[in-house]
Amino acid sequence: EKKSLLESFFSFFKSKGEPPEFFAGLEVLVFPIFEKEDAEESRKVVDENLMSCIVKDYLGTVDNSTESSRSEQHRIAMLKLATLLIKHNSKELVAHRKELIKFGWNHLKREDSTSKCYAFVNVCYFLNAYQ
Repeated sequence: EKKSLLESFFSFFKSKGEPPEFFAGLEVLVFPIFEKEDAEESRKVVDENLMSCIVKDYLGTVDNSTESSRSEQHRIAMLKLATLLIKHNSKELVAHRKELIKFGWNHLKREDSTSKCYAFVNVCYFLNAYQ
């Protein structure tokens, strides 16, 4: 049930872009699912296809010109999503390490301090998981 909810959520917003409802959905639906599941349950909820979709469609397609036009709310939400994925699904994300560290590192170099803090946490979880 949680798996189909996540798949529906991400496929729906993939076609709609990322309106304010997307961020509200992340906060009330997606983040709690990742935070409450243990590692074994998390693997059942988030499979390789869903992880690839999230990494490629939401985290991996950002270039500098696109990223500069995004709001701080957007950057923080994506950093929180990436951090939760790394924290709970690091073994399953081995194939996406390059995209994940690039994503976190690009945000770490930003000037704005709030998203930079989230990026620091993201990179710390990355290093802890893959070092």
